[in-house]
Amino acid sequence: MQKSRPREAHRRGLIGGFGIGAGLVAAAGAGTAVAAELRHRQALTEDPLWPLLSAPLEGEPLTVRTDDGVALHAEVFGSGAAPTVMLIPGWTEELQVFDLLTRELIRRGLRVVAYDPRGQGASPADAVSDQRIERYGEDLGAVLAASCAARRDVVVVGHSMGAMALVARAGTVGASANMRAAALISTGVSGLLTTASVLPAVIPDTARRTLLAALITGEQPLLPISSPVSRALNRHLLFGPDASAAQLAFIEPMVARMPARLRAGAGQTMRDLDLSGALKQLDVPTLVVAGAQDRLTPPAHARQIAAALPNLAELLILERTGHMTPLERPLELAAALVRLLERVGLYPEREPADV
Repeated sequence: MQKSRPREAHRRGLIGGFGIGAGLVAAAGAGTAVAAELRHRQALTEDPLWPLLSAPLEGEPLTVRTDDGVALHAEVFGSGAAPTVMLIPGWTEELQVFDLLTRELIRRGLRVVAYDPRGQGASPADAVSDQRIERYGEDLGAVLAASCAARRDVVVVGHSMGAMALVARAGTVGASANMRAAALISTGVSGLLTTASVLPAVIPDTARRTLLAALITGEQPLLPISSPVSRALNRHLLFGPDASAAQLAFIEPMVARMPARLRAGAGQTMRDLDLSGALKQLDVPTLVVAGAQDRLTPPAHARQIAAALPNLAELLILERTGHMTPLERPLELAAALVRLLERVGLYPEREPADV
C-alpha cells in the first residue's frame, strides 16, 4: 500500500500516526478476508454436494447448427428408448446448471437432453449476432429437431431465460407439435425490471428500474475471482437462505464466463420482454415453479403465468428457495416433473436406478 505524503511538515507526526492506524486497519481487514476464505474452503470440503458439482456428468455430445451459423453444444444423457426431458438453461447459465436434476431424472429412468444457449458455455460466441427472444426460441427448435426428431414423448423445461425461449417458441409455432408437456421454472414473461427486488426498497421505483436496467445491460466484465463479497452478492441475487458453499462455488465461474457483450445483449432482451400474448399458445399441460425468495423473478410472475395458461398442470411455489431452483431444489423439481410426465402418460413404470 502506498503511504500518504504529508502536505505540511508540522503535521508529519499526526499523519504518520494515521498511517500506522490505517495500516493496522488494513491488516485487520486482510486478516478477516483470509479467515473468511479459509472458512469457505472448509465448508466446501464438508459439503456433500461438492464432489458432484465439481465433476458434473458428461453426456453424449451433439453439435446443432442454427440457420444463422451458431454451433450449439448439446449433450444427451440416459437411454434413447426412454421419454425425453429437454432442459434449457437461463441467462449466463450452461447446461451443467442442471447437473443435480439430470442425475435424478436419469435415476428415474428418463432420457435427458440439455444444451448451452448461444454464446454460453461451449456454444461459441463468435457467430452470435442475433439475441432476440424469438431467435432463442428458434434455437430450441433446432435442438429439438436434431435430438428428438419424430419423437412424441418430449417434455421441455426452461429455467429463467430458457423458459422465456420456450414461451417464445410456442408463440411462434405452437407447442403441441413439438412437445407433450412443458415446465416454466423461475421465470417471467413481462415487466421483469418492475418486480425484481435485488435493490433496496428504499430506492424510488423509477430510480430502481433505471439502476437495474444499467446492471443487466452493462458490458462491464465480471472478474473470475471468488471472494467473500462476490459470494455474498451471488447469494443475495440468486439463492435462498439455504444455499451451500458448493452451490455458490459452482455458479460463480459460470456467470463470469459469459462474454460481456452477449451478457449485455441478453439483458437488453429481458429488459424489453413482453411475451404475455404468447402464453395462450402454450396449450400443452404446463408446470409452473417459482422460489418463494426469488429476487429476480418473484413468485408474482409465476402466479400471473399460471393464470394465463390455457392448460396449467400445477403451480408450485418452493419455500426458502431463490432463483436457482434446479440447483437448490433438484429433488423437489424432479418429483414435480415426474407428476407432469404421469399426467401425460409418459412416466416409465420402473423402479429408480442408482446413478
